[in-house]
Amino acid sequence: MNFNNINETGQQQCRLKRNQVSNFENPEMSTIKNIHLQTYPDVNQEIEPFQSSKNLSELSQSSFDRPEKDGHKFYPNFLGQDHSKISKFFFFQYTSYALQLKRQVLDKNLKITDKHLPALSPDDDIKQFVLKSQNQIQESQEISSKILTQLIFLGELKWITIKCILAYFIETISKNGISFIMSFVINSVYQNDSQNSHMYGIILIILNFICLLSRHHAANYSMIFSTKARLSLINFVYIKLIGLNSYSFKQANIGKILNLISGDINTLEQMFSMIFPSSVVIISLFFACFILWNRFNGIIGLWAVLIIFIAYPIQILIQSFNQETLKQIKVNQDKRLKITNELVEGIRLIKMQAWEKAFQKIVMTIRQREFLCILKLFLRTAVDRLFTQTSQIWASILYFLVLYYGDFKTEIKVAEMISTIQLLNSLKISCVYMVSNGIQAFIQIKVIFERIVNVLNLKNFVMVKFDDNQLEKNVIQKDDVRIQLNDFCAYWSHEVCEKDKPILRNLTIDFRQGELWAIIGRVGCGKSTLLHSLLCEIPTYKGMMLIDGQQPLQNTLKIAYVEQEPYLFPDTIRNNILFGKQYNKELYQKVTQVCSLDADFELMKFRDYTEIGERGVTLSGGQKARISLARALYQTADLYLFDDPLSAVDASIADNIFTNAIKQFIFEYQVTIHPNKQKPIVILATHQIQYAIKCDKIIILSHGELISQGSYDQIKNHLEMINNDLALQLEKTVNETTTNNQKQIKPLIKKRRKRILLSEIKNLIVLETDNQQIIDFSVYLRYFQNWNCLAFFLVISLEVTHEVLLMVYQRIISLFEYYQESNQTDSTFIILSCLVIGLMICCLIKYLLNIIQVQKTTQNIHKKMLNSISEAPIQYFDINPSGRIINRFSNDLSLCDNSTNQVCLDILELIGNFFIALITLAILQPYFIFMICFIIVLNVYQYSFYNKIVTQLKENELTQRSPLFDFIKKTFGGAIQIKVYKQQEQFKKQFLDLSNNCNLNSLTYFYQTRSFCFNIDLIGFIASSIGLFIFLNLNSNDVAIFSQGLLLLITYNDGLSLGLKQLINFATLISSYNRMFQIIDVESEAPQVKEEDQKLPNFPESGDISFHNVYMRYRSNSDLILNGLSFEIKSGQKIGCVGRTGAGKSSILQAIFRMSEIEDYEDSKIEIAGINTKLLGLNKLRNSIGIIPQCPFLFTGSIRSNLDPFDQYDDQAIWKALEIAGLIEYTKSFSKGLLTDISDVNSLFSVGQKQLICLARILLQNKKIIVLDEATANLDMKTDDFIQNSLKQYLKDCTLITIAHRLNTIADYDRVMVIEKGNVLEFDSPFNLLAQSINSTSIDKQTQFSKLVLNTGDSNSQTIFNIAKNKLRQIQQ
Repeated sequence: MNFNNINETGQQQCRLKRNQVSNFENPEMSTIKNIHLQTYPDVNQEIEPFQSSKNLSELSQSSFDRPEKDGHKFYPNFLGQDHSKISKFFFFQYTSYALQLKRQVLDKNLKITDKHLPALSPDDDIKQFVLKSQNQIQESQEISSKILTQLIFLGELKWITIKCILAYFIETISKNGISFIMSFVINSVYQNDSQNSHMYGIILIILNFICLLSRHHAANYSMIFSTKARLSLINFVYIKLIGLNSYSFKQANIGKILNLISGDINTLEQMFSMIFPSSVVIISLFFACFILWNRFNGIIGLWAVLIIFIAYPIQILIQSFNQETLKQIKVNQDKRLKITNELVEGIRLIKMQAWEKAFQKIVMTIRQREFLCILKLFLRTAVDRLFTQTSQIWASILYFLVLYYGDFKTEIKVAEMISTIQLLNSLKISCVYMVSNGIQAFIQIKVIFERIVNVLNLKNFVMVKFDDNQLEKNVIQKDDVRIQLNDFCAYWSHEVCEKDKPILRNLTIDFRQGELWAIIGRVGCGKSTLLHSLLCEIPTYKGMMLIDGQQPLQNTLKIAYVEQEPYLFPDTIRNNILFGKQYNKELYQKVTQVCSLDADFELMKFRDYTEIGERGVTLSGGQKARISLARALYQTADLYLFDDPLSAVDASIADNIFTNAIKQFIFEYQVTIHPNKQKPIVILATHQIQYAIKCDKIIILSHGELISQGSYDQIKNHLEMINNDLALQLEKTVNETTTNNQKQIKPLIKKRRKRILLSEIKNLIVLETDNQQIIDFSVYLRYFQNWNCLAFFLVISLEVTHEVLLMVYQRIISLFEYYQESNQTDSTFIILSCLVIGLMICCLIKYLLNIIQVQKTTQNIHKKMLNSISEAPIQYFDINPSGRIINRFSNDLSLCDNSTNQVCLDILELIGNFFIALITLAILQPYFIFMICFIIVLNVYQYSFYNKIVTQLKENELTQRSPLFDFIKKTFGGAIQIKVYKQQEQFKKQFLDLSNNCNLNSLTYFYQTRSFCFNIDLIGFIASSIGLFIFLNLNSNDVAIFSQGLLLLITYNDGLSLGLKQLINFATLISSYNRMFQIIDVESEAPQVKEEDQKLPNFPESGDISFHNVYMRYRSNSDLILNGLSFEIKSGQKIGCVGRTGAGKSSILQAIFRMSEIEDYEDSKIEIAGINTKLLGLNKLRNSIGIIPQCPFLFTGSIRSNLDPFDQYDDQAIWKALEIAGLIEYTKSFSKGLLTDISDVNSLFSVGQKQLICLARILLQNKKIIVLDEATANLDMKTDDFIQNSLKQYLKDCTLITIAHRLNTIADYDRVMVIEKGNVLEFDSPFNLLAQSINSTSIDKQTQFSKLVLNTGDSNSQTIFNIAKNKLRQIQQ
């Protein structure tokens, strides 16, 4: 994510290895990502703090050994830059670009990439449009669909709208003119008037040419409009969302927003292009009525229009039903995507708990409802299409019957019949078909605009005062007090009344400059809410809150915030720390040092250039916390808000961070470099009370109330409410002089760092372009293998039958005068009527079969995708952003759901009609075979390279949509951080740059599509023009042949360009299918179920665990994490696992759960209850182990479904588990109890309460092996004790493995395992690792564990020693 030089530096980096192929087995082959947060200078180059961006940019250019900037060498100009207006009139600028692509890319067997794209035209740049439109949106108090429609159609894009409508107007006039002149041509031939027939023939050709040009210019303008409008709407939504605070954002439906951006707004692109042709329907009808009135000498001519209007009520009725169905589809899509997003985001914990099937069932249930709605929609649409596509046939036969049997015309001339059929065919396209599409588009646009408007009207519930108390006026500003709270109450609701109970109640606190505050209290007491109040992130407050004497929202404090669950984005560590700020070498090095990151960098091949992956998957919890802390320190803020960052790291590092980072860096170093600023304030919410007593002031909260505040001496009597034992322990330490408080920051050791070549840095995340495949016949075959073979051939056969019946109908019409003269009129009308009925039956059956096969195929593919993603190895998620994966389930699936049916039918009908017409023309006039050869040869030649160009450009265009989606998800995840560090404008700018990149890809694709279609139609126009004179000169003596030939010449090419375009569109759809196939083809992890599972119904019969010489790495190309690890744990033992951050503690759990498979060495194995875990199915293995993770995982649904997703337990058992977990009263306080919806979980439960729900799961399942992955790190000690005692009391026979940074937690465990560099350094009872003998009274043994214990402080280490000794005595008794 690059805030500087995004289009320059990012694209250079992306091009470095663009042609390398990469897969998730070898991510080192992947290219550098094209989006980075920050460019920065060489780490060895001195730089003045906060220098200008110009100097920084210059330095950044010398940082790395970069390739020469290539810019737009392939096509340096934008399309049309050096072309004349006449050239542009005939789209030569697009054709010349296509030929250049053919010669320099395709002919060299290269693939078209973004380096081959032209520059973006200034007229195509959407920046100004977005900015101006956004100003109008902000000026409107409330956005309505009407305002949004005016903004899009009549705003900055109004000239494109006018040009588009004008071009369609000209096309309509010329089309109707063709019908008008046709009758004169036929009559002239009938009267053997050669001169007039040739003159009318020339007029016909001119009108046809005008129609051709106007149609393509109209289509071109409509697609330019559609692309700009689509991307502008996405930007409107993004700008709205990034401006919301965290509370307001939670009120929005995340699934709805994801579906809106990835699916709905993309659908609008097609809908916009369909709405414009329907704007000239009235004009087309007017000219058609005039021609028919003139042709049939009166009002009877209008009956043809009235008859074809029968389709309108049918269309309106069908679309009215479809509107409601469409809304149901969108609702189900929102729900499905929300659950799918939770599945992908929480896949690691879902796999550990073997919940994949539960999630699959939920998603498939929603998808089935969505599928049925889609099926209903398309079945109705099939009826609509039936009447639309055959309207010129059934309308013409009905009209002729009315004319003849109504005695309006006793003799009907062939010229009148043929020209009327042509006119009705024109009306079919311009009125019936376009109106049908227009109605569909209108309904879709209306529904989607309403959804967009709902997002744009989301209220930003900024922090407002509930009461009208003017207490602030009476308050005297105290010296040095920067933040004042007086009777302050906080509410997590924007609708508050007097009866509502606040989360924080009556707090009165003064925060002075230069003070270090600690906030302590039990889980759910309101610590995080107080921090959010200071961030102005709560919706409502009562009482008084002043910051520098100003109202909260008017404050100018520079704030830094470290949250409990750190926000990290997939980029380098350095970019995560800088977070958009300029690189300052001295400050940066100081920050990384005091956050104890230098030692981690030394272990990383690319140091702080190492990419960390999505959600920081490659880092330990402690590393994530320290990077987040480093980001905060780098801001050199006025107010630091720390939400318990010390709990995620081990004791020694926590002590270093508290002393070096918090106390010395902030209050000494920062004051030194900013001597003129007021001293900063630090507020630390923590459960580590040993650090709280070292703060200047302490706040104790309980149930949202202030129990006590002041220095340790002033509040010590209230500590017992948090932890009585700790309170007694801390009492002993008040007079201690610990060396920890005297620690000095060690001088920075200057090291000559190896110069890193940018080209050497390998990314963890695989670029989507690296996984693109050339679409060949095998992909098409794979798609159609999902069809029923008989149904496929039936559809083809019915299409052939339909075209033959149509040609027979036209042939009989051309011979109608002969039948009239032979007195066979009645029998002729019967034959014609039977042909029409048979034709419509063929079409209906064809449509139904096609719909069923297409929708069943997408349903089947979705099911396979879901199954594949559930069984994919965890490494796949480490190197593929979740946005990319979700894009397959949203954009690609939605595209295939909505478009495949129509595209397949268009290809069949349009191309089928073209070839049948050519065959008929060849039969009517054999000399036309030469023109057929001319048409086919040139069209095949064009298609041969245009197909590749358009398909590859479409692949690039679809690929460029994923970065937009990923970026939106990154923004959602870090909304508070972005706001706190004031990066909204930078993120908006970057998103706009990404949008313009997507805009360039989209427009280039559409321009080449237009070039292809125009050239196809131009060839057809030349052939039809020559063919017209062939028929005029060789068939003028046979009016029947000439009439049918003329009708075919005028109409045969109408649908060819669209048919071939749809053929290319089908290739792009196949690309979408192929991307979904790639998900299906992801190599799954080990089998979920094995035969061995049935032989072990009671596995595990014991809790024995043994590791034998275990080696493990996270990915095939990464370093070993476990190095010959060996140990044995007896059933029922309680094991504590400790070690420095990154030592490999959590990797042991990964190995136990087989999240990463161990190396296949001869003697390497992991056994549980004496069974090699590799012999078991993953479902069996993971179901037998319980886990309480560091970050509690709750998903959308009820409390009950979160505790028991498979419905295995009754309500009584669940209530019992909640009772033991201490949540029964809180759960009963909800009106729906166990069925309470926790979709907005953060507003209902604190982090600690969510962890207690995880405890309730464990108690409910009663597993024999339980692991705690730093599960109590973010909890207060009393809650920690509660969880530990609950496990020991109710699951005393289970084997318990706890990864812990709090050594007090594991002091009474059976054994402690010290891990260092992926191996067991020590493994013994806590006492044996601390003492020489049973007679020892204090720690007197030199071990790594004893060092860790001593680092916690003298008093606390003695407490740990005493706990361990008491445990030993209990065992001996």
